[in-house]
Amino acid sequence: MKILIITPRIPYPPYRGDKLKIFNISKILLKNNDIHIITFYRNGKDKEFVKPLEEMGIKVTLIKLTLIISFINVLIAIFQKSPFQVAWYRSIKMQKSVDTLIKDNNFDIVYHHLIRTAQYYSQSTTNFHLNVIDFTDAVSLYLSRMVKQERNFFKKLFIRSELKRINNYEKIAEKFDVLFICSEIDKNFLIDKGIKQDIQILNNGIDTDYFFSEQKDYDRKRIIFTGNMPYYANADAALYFAKEIFPLIIKKDPEIKFYIVGQQPSVSIKQLASDNIFITGYVKDIKAEYLKSAVNIAPMRFGAGTLNKVLESIALGVPVVATSISMLGLPKELMKFVFIADSPEQFANTVLQIINNTSIRSELMNEGKEIISRMLSWNNLVRDFELFLEKKLNQKTIKL
Repeated sequence: MKILIITPRIPYPPYRGDKLKIFNISKILLKNNDIHIITFYRNGKDKEFVKPLEEMGIKVTLIKLTLIISFINVLIAIFQKSPFQVAWYRSIKMQKSVDTLIKDNNFDIVYHHLIRTAQYYSQSTTNFHLNVIDFTDAVSLYLSRMVKQERNFFKKLFIRSELKRINNYEKIAEKFDVLFICSEIDKNFLIDKGIKQDIQILNNGIDTDYFFSEQKDYDRKRIIFTGNMPYYANADAALYFAKEIFPLIIKKDPEIKFYIVGQQPSVSIKQLASDNIFITGYVKDIKAEYLKSAVNIAPMRFGAGTLNKVLESIALGVPVVATSISMLGLPKELMKFVFIADSPEQFANTVLQIINNTSIRSELMNEGKEIISRMLSWNNLVRDFELFLEKKLNQKTIKL
C-alpha cells in the first residue's frame, strides 16, 4: 500500500508519546508499504531529524510553521469556534501541500495523526481510497478531567473554553472512514458523546527488543517519574508527588531519592531540586533510568489514553505505583502488575512497602514481560493495524 501520514511533529528522535507512535508505525509498515510523511518544522535544527527517517526509506515533506504564525493563529481563534490546539497547527501551505501530494500520488491510505491534523482532510478523494484519523486520546475526556484539578482561575477559564471547542470539534471524526483511539475507555466515551463512526482500538505499544532486560541490580532507595514535561498532566503529577507525597516518604526513610526524568522541565519543576529530589532533563537511555530504580510512579490526577511509562515499566519488571485515573486506559490483563493508590498517605505507604520488600520486583518480572510482548509489542500491533487497513481498503474498493 502507499500510505500518506500527516502528523504535526517530525517523529524523530522518538522520545515522546506521539513521536514514538508514528516512528514505530512507519518503521514497521515500511517493510511491506511505501510511506510518505508530511509534517511541520520550526527551524533549521528540526530539519536535521529528517535524515534518519529518509535513510530508513521514508519519504518526508516538511512545511515550515513558525512560532509567530502559531501565536497569530491562536489569537485569531479567540474569535472563532475552532480549538486552540487546532489553530496552533493551522497552515494554508500545509493544506495546499496535502492536496498536491494526494493529487500527484495514488495513495491507498491517508492517515491523519492526532485531532489537530483533521483540518487537513482533503476534499480530493478521487486519488485515494481510505481516509483515517487517529485521535490517540479522547481530548475532551482529558480536558474534562484537567479542569477539575486546576485551581488557577485564568487557567481554568482557558481550559473550559478549549473543552467547549473540542467537544464540538471532535465530531469531525465522522468525515473519516475510520477513527482510531488508544483505549476502550476513550472509545466508549466518544460513543457516549454520540460520535457516529467506525471506532477502532490502536493501543500504544512497546519496543520489546529495547525494553527487555535480565538486570537484577538496582538502587533500592530510588524512585523515578518519567515523562515529557511540557505535557501538563506530567508536570502536574511530578509537582503533586514532590509536594504532597514525597515528604511523607522521606519522613520515614530520609535516604530515599526521587528522580524526575524527562525533557524540558519547567521552572517550577526545576525548583523542586534538593538533596533528595533530582531533575535530570532529557536522557538518551530511558531504559537505564528505569532499571536503576526501585519504583516507578504514575501519580496522575488527570489525563486520557494509555500511559507509555506504565507499559515500559511493566516490560522491564520495575514495580509501578499509580493513581486510579492513570490506569483507566490500561488493558485489564496488565492491571495486576500495577499497585493502585489514590490518597497521598496510601501512595506513600505503597511505595515504601515495595522498597522494603524486594521479592515484589522478582515476582513481577517474568509474567509482565511475557504479556507485554504478546499483547503490546509494536510488531504485533502494527501487523494487526496493517491487516485491518488492507481489509477496510478492499471493502471500500469493492463498494466503489
